[in-house]
Amino acid sequence: MLKKEVINIIMNRAIEINKATPNQCRDFRIMISKMRPDALILQWNCIDLTDFDNPKQCYRYECFELDGTPQLCSIHYSNQEEANAFFWSLEPVYQQQYAIDHTL
Repeated sequence: MLKKEVINIIMNRAIEINKATPNQCRDFRIMISKMRPDALILQWNCIDLTDFDNPKQCYRYECFELDGTPQLCSIHYSNQEEANAFFWSLEPVYQQQYAIDHTL
């Protein structure tokens, strides 16, 4: 179970992300993965509505130390099989629909 302080640190970053982008960002989740046991991963869904006839949706990720300190890493894999293995390994430990209020 995550400490309240760690959730607050990571979700404060979610608020920054939400304010800094013109896209609709939601469904913020703090995830863990057996493939990266030394990291917490903030995952969120971004929806680009600049073209209403063709909206684009994608997932974004940022990595954090277990204490909530940003790792400043990117998640890149050499092939689709390795990427899929990582995505399937993700398990949510905290979820919030919008980055508005994350006080517990």
